[in-house]
Amino acid sequence: MLRLIALSLFLLLPLAVVADTKVDLETTMKNMGLALKQAREAASPQAAKPYIDQLITLTEQATTARFAEDKAQTFLEGLRKVQLTLQSAQVAASAGDNDKLQQALAEIEQLRKHYHKQRKVSFWQLLFG
Repeated sequence: MLRLIALSLFLLLPLAVVADTKVDLETTMKNMGLALKQAREAASPQAAKPYIDQLITLTEQATTARFAEDKAQTFLEGLRKVQLTLQSAQVAASAGDNDKLQQALAEIEQLRKHYHKQRKVSFWQLLFG
């Protein structure tokens, strides 16, 4: 009986660890940047589709990350805008419309730049909190 309980705990322990994993936001964002670059440089809309799918997955993953309380709403708003734009990019890629696809990807790049500026902390904030 004791062995059965020990075996059950041993088998369930990895599930508890997986459920408690946290999103490494920095790695996720770097992977998003790479996927965005690859989508923009793809030879055709069809070639860009896997990168757009990857971006959708990574963006969804990023929304589960923990953000500083004072900026959480801002960052989640930005990620929602990226998700909406990715949907447009996905539709354009499926339709083979390279112009609309590139326009959507350029918009995502602009959102990336805008929200990355939001995360920077000023020198004075570092000194005085």
